[in-house]
Amino acid sequence: METYFKDVENRLRIRKYDIQEIDGESVYVETPEWKEYKNSQKTLYCLSSSNLPPHVAKLTLDDYIGKDRDKIDKLKLYVEKFEEKFHSVHLYFWSKENGTQKTTTASIVGKLLLEKGKSVQFVLMGYLLKVLSEEKFNPEVTETINKYRNCDFLIIDDSFDKKKATVYKSGFQIPFLDEFLRTRLEVQRRATCFSSNFSIPDIDEEVFGLSMKSLIKRAIPDPFLFSSSYELRNDFNVDDLWS
Repeated sequence: METYFKDVENRLRIRKYDIQEIDGESVYVETPEWKEYKNSQKTLYCLSSSNLPPHVAKLTLDDYIGKDRDKIDKLKLYVEKFEEKFHSVHLYFWSKENGTQKTTTASIVGKLLLEKGKSVQFVLMGYLLKVLSEEKFNPEVTETINKYRNCDFLIIDDSFDKKKATVYKSGFQIPFLDEFLRTRLEVQRRATCFSSNFSIPDIDEEVFGLSMKSLIKRAIPDPFLFSSSYELRNDFNVDDLWS
């Protein structure tokens, strides 16, 4: 039995086992460092399989830097009571500006649910549009789409942004997305989190359709507004630095 773990480039060396006396016998016991390393590798693997960004591996909701703690407390409860209460409750994170931690916060919620044994997937709405419209002609994408259809928690990033999703003038892709969302949100009622630079009332009806806009409004009565980066800078009080 190898006592130490070394990575391929020998940059990391971790003692895997200690010898302890238990009931008069010498036995190998995993070290805390080895357990922590195995857990971190498992987390990274799960994040990769779910398409979640690896930088959230060690982040928690308490790493959110905004002042609206009420939002974070609600999300902590959402994760804690997901199985009993929130497995069919959808989230909508929005801000008119980038850099307000919408995507990171959604990804942290996803990571925490992964740790609870839930299946999670992360997808850009532009890519979701693409594969949904291809499925009829390319059955190979069905396996990918089924992951999005059937996971416990789906994060759809860059939602309803026509600049980040190719929507043709004919709008032929929109019925595919409408059907997907309608089935997931209202029929299957599987928790879905949207991250967007548009409020629900500002979803472009000409591009995404009144039907889809009404669906989102009906399914998500309590969107989460993230403070803009400008507001976050101006919320800072220099006196807080020394408190």
